[in-house]
Amino acid sequence: MTTPRINELVAGLARAHDDRAADPASPGARALLAAITAEPRTAARPRRRRYGRYAAGLIAATAVAAGAVVALDISGPGPVRGYANAAVEIRRTDDTYKVHVKNVYADQRQFREAFARLGLDVTLSIVPVSPGREREIIRVGGAARTPADGAPGGVQIATVLDCPPGRGTACPLTVELSGEAVRRQATEIVIGRTARPGEVYHDQSPAAGDNPPSLRLTGRTVAQALARLRARHMSAVYLIGEFKKDGSGGYHVPPSGWRPEGGRRVAGAWMHSSDSVTLLVAPRPGDPGPDPSRPAPF
Repeated sequence: MTTPRINELVAGLARAHDDRAADPASPGARALLAAITAEPRTAARPRRRRYGRYAAGLIAATAVAAGAVVALDISGPGPVRGYANAAVEIRRTDDTYKVHVKNVYADQRQFREAFARLGLDVTLSIVPVSPGREREIIRVGGAARTPADGAPGGVQIATVLDCPPGRGTACPLTVELSGEAVRRQATEIVIGRTARPGEVYHDQSPAAGDNPPSLRLTGRTVAQALARLRARHMSAVYLIGEFKKDGSGGYHVPPSGWRPEGGRRVAGAWMHSSDSVTLLVAPRPGDPGPDPSRPAPF
């Protein structure tokens, strides 16, 4: 920083040649230095540091980032309370909880977490199902009741599962839970979603005959059924059991490495996944018992 006095001193100096100006021991250089150092020092204006504005911006950015993952207003005033994460959003009004499932492919633990934050013992499972059963309630358990049950008490479940045209997989599932028991009793809800290629369907219905009828495998030998499946680029899994025409009967899951003889007859067949079919064969002496490590997925 310069002062008017220093400017006058510099202007009054004789012009020096380049070779002399470079010499700090020259008489002109010594005179200039002495004149400058004799001037009183002026305090420099301090620089303003923008720590406050930077910190405020950092806090705001952090809040935005956190809000994109979790929104929480449990402790807020008024009758409406809620919790949301990347998978689900739950809003409470009086004794009704409206559940919006935003990502049916999310980690199932995120659903459990959301209900727990509101003090609810609710297990919501979104499972792969066969085509045509997406967005349906596959099973309810615990204290849950659907309108079709017609049973009083317990946790009442109303669903808005239809998706408006054009929304596709981005359309959220909406489930409403109500009833006095919703905050006191365990509830289980299983809803179907579109299966990825090869995912096992959780809505399989073991029974005699073909499901769908277009399979046309029941009554054929295992070898014949496998030949038809190979032509369709499909594989087979096996159950041992039998069902009567009235639907009574049972089955069990054999060890994974077990294969029936090619001459045994297929008693029932249904879709196991997008690229596999379950073949039911009637039991025979010497067949293996149930494999406890392979529970049925349905």
